[in-house]
Amino acid sequence: MSRPNEVLERGGGCLMVANIFTPIQGGSATVYANLCLYAPAGSMVALASRRHYESGNEIPGWREHDATCGFPVYRLDLLRPQIMPPPANKLVSAWRQLTIDIPLKLRLIREVWGLIRKHDIRVICIGELVSMAWLAVFFRRLTGTRMVLYVHGEEVTQRLNVGSFGRKREAHLKSADAVVAVSRFTERVLVEQMGVPPEQICLIENGVDTRRFSPGPADLALQARYGLTGRRLVVAVGRLVPRKGFDKTIQAWKRVCTAQPDAHLLIVGDGPQRAELQALAAASGVADRITFAGSVSDAELLAAYRSASLFVMPNRTMPDGDTEGFGLVFLEANACGRAVVGGRAGGAVEAVADGVSGLLVDGESVEEIGNAIIRILGDDAFRHELEEGALRHAQMNSWTHRVGIFQNLCRRIQGNGEKHV
Repeated sequence: MSRPNEVLERGGGCLMVANIFTPIQGGSATVYANLCLYAPAGSMVALASRRHYESGNEIPGWREHDATCGFPVYRLDLLRPQIMPPPANKLVSAWRQLTIDIPLKLRLIREVWGLIRKHDIRVICIGELVSMAWLAVFFRRLTGTRMVLYVHGEEVTQRLNVGSFGRKREAHLKSADAVVAVSRFTERVLVEQMGVPPEQICLIENGVDTRRFSPGPADLALQARYGLTGRRLVVAVGRLVPRKGFDKTIQAWKRVCTAQPDAHLLIVGDGPQRAELQALAAASGVADRITFAGSVSDAELLAAYRSASLFVMPNRTMPDGDTEGFGLVFLEANACGRAVVGGRAGGAVEAVADGVSGLLVDGESVEEIGNAIIRILGDDAFRHELEEGALRHAQMNSWTHRVGIFQNLCRRIQGNGEKHV
């Protein structure tokens, strides 16, 4: 396994705490796993959950993942309370606190305390600002462990309801030893909207695992499985939530099919918007040209990228501020030699090199989205030019360098204070 040239000097390790962690698919889960995978041996430990906090269901494949991933992963049933409807009254709220929230926090504190002593943890990195920052604050005060908050974008751009963590997140951000921003867009939001001092922020743009994602032939078995043999696949990958722009893509699809009769949209991923998107596809008049694959294995995800003629995710900023912090899927598709169509919003403008690795569009404009897809599919020379640029763009953004930056950050903040265990 290759390691970064710049590594953490021998000392305490870093504990990565993340609700969303592989084998769950998604940009943030991939980021945290790669920070552990590419790190020097013994420098990273992960703490994740066995069940998904949204559905409560066990995460498929977590045992197999943890046995073969190459770094230590510890798991609790949940790291945060499962999402439930708002309490009907203060009595219900207090009951939940006493019977769910407090016992869960106590189990989490006990687990982390054990990991700090077992692995000589000096840095705790939190992968979910809104629900987990309290943990790093607690141990910073108790043991002197350094505190890093890893921020993708939506955690700080989205407006939170009154009474929520929204009143505290600015204080937690400012109390951290370092805040990692995954894009210059996120960095600007942290400074301009959250008031985080610029010197406290470390920019570590998302990288791509070019050993895993690489060019290859279209997967005939995948095409046959979904009945797509002979179709030109446009692949969309991501959690099915409004900011990803899959609804606008579906709305543009009838026009795309008119211009490119063999085009077929394959949507990979799952999420709360799935039923709405399926209903929209059914009403589109071209539902037979749209397939929802749901969540897939790592091997199937790679097969989907390689089988695509084009990747599309026209992300947009939602009215509540929810937006794409970066968009790692763009680089994954690029690393497989595929051009992309992304939204001109959030951190996607940094993930996509407009006119080089793909095209940026207004994610609110069905017309722009359709035009971009039709242009790339209809011009082989232009598509091949973008595919060459896409591969170069991905190779310049591999994880090896990114992990070196993170390790040096951990080394630097360890020098700012001593642990008092």
